[in-house]
Amino acid sequence: MKINTTDEILELYGVDFKDVKGYEGLTDANKEIYKTFIVNLYNAWGSESRETLVPMGIYWVEHNEHLTKEDPEDEGYLIIGSTIYSIDKEGNKVLHRKWISEGSEDSPILETDKSEYLRFEYKHRGRKEWLHVIKDGKEWY
Repeated sequence: MKINTTDEILELYGVDFKDVKGYEGLTDANKEIYKTFIVNLYNAWGSESRETLVPMGIYWVEHNEHLTKEDPEDEGYLIIGSTIYSIDKEGNKVLHRKWISEGSEDSPILETDKSEYLRFEYKHRGRKEWLHVIKDGKEWY
């Protein structure tokens, strides 16, 4: 069954797409992208999967991947950690997630690869997962 609107998601699955952490902090443009995305996401999954989908959060984030090298002569970098900040519609940043690889705590950060995207967090079949939402809500990974 094809879903056409967020109202149908609410009627069929009892999910109010706006009732998630971070929604009120989104810009109007990001709210529209999220609205497009959530309908597309439900349409990409079968009805059994849809029933187990529980939206948990939607955030505009700045994702900083921290890079180092084992050997300064190496061409490539290694990702040793990541810091993710959620950014609200006023531009305020709040630490959202942070990790560092075990054993890399004392490694120097030589580069930081920064990206921004819409981050959708959810539970699916009881497991916490998240997605990058791209291309105006028409694609994700």
